[in-house]
Amino acid sequence: MGIAESSACRYQRGAQMRSNDKTSMRSPRVAVVGVGGAGCNVVSAFAGTGCPADTIAINTDKDALHRTTADEKIYICKAVLKGEGTRGDAELGRRCADIHREEIRDSLQGYDLVFVVAGLGGGTGSGALPTVIDAAAVGGAEVYTIAISPFSFEGNRKNIAKEAYQRAKAVCRRTMLLDNDCLEPLMGDLDLKSAFDKANESIVQHVSEIVRRAGEGSWLLSDRPEGRPRGSEKQDVLPIRMLVSALT
Repeated sequence: MGIAESSACRYQRGAQMRSNDKTSMRSPRVAVVGVGGAGCNVVSAFAGTGCPADTIAINTDKDALHRTTADEKIYICKAVLKGEGTRGDAELGRRCADIHREEIRDSLQGYDLVFVVAGLGGGTGSGALPTVIDAAAVGGAEVYTIAISPFSFEGNRKNIAKEAYQRAKAVCRRTMLLDNDCLEPLMGDLDLKSAFDKANESIVQHVSEIVRRAGEGSWLLSDRPEGRPRGSEKQDVLPIRMLVSALT
């Protein structure tokens, strides 16, 4: 799907919402934002789950973005990269996000909760993540970040991921790091794609539970939902706490 609504409409709605008394009770508006390939895969996993959140996909890879299922898609740096992605260059990913900072900020206006999800170790997720977090925070949202670290056998990508995680944590204190190394012993007979699908289901469940708790009855804007809910975990979904890195 394309841009769901114009930037002007988002700005107008955001201004109207913030003009209300912040102690008034209402259901929160929620967005889940995927940055880069892995983040966009997580966003696609929300399709059909019933989670009351808008999904936004941000990527430099045109084909990968086209395959993503999301309410809104933001294709960054198309004039520079010609749709081929950053090829693992995190600095290039950062510059691309900075170029589109205003567009990203406009898309995130008016939300109360924003979950930003990105795989680290590559170019777009590692480089663009802090810019997307900042754009969401500027709009007044409570921001939660879920970062995903690659397997140790991926070599230098692991080092890039550690640096990217520290940058993300510096701008968002609610940053959770999931580690693919934690996933490996849980894979059993699953192939890699199926294992990643299981991990994505865990993220969907985690976010959905936070959103459910935030929206129960009425929600005060000053409330801060728990970061690691356990109450409604489905038996067939891997608990997200089993994937959390020791670095978190």
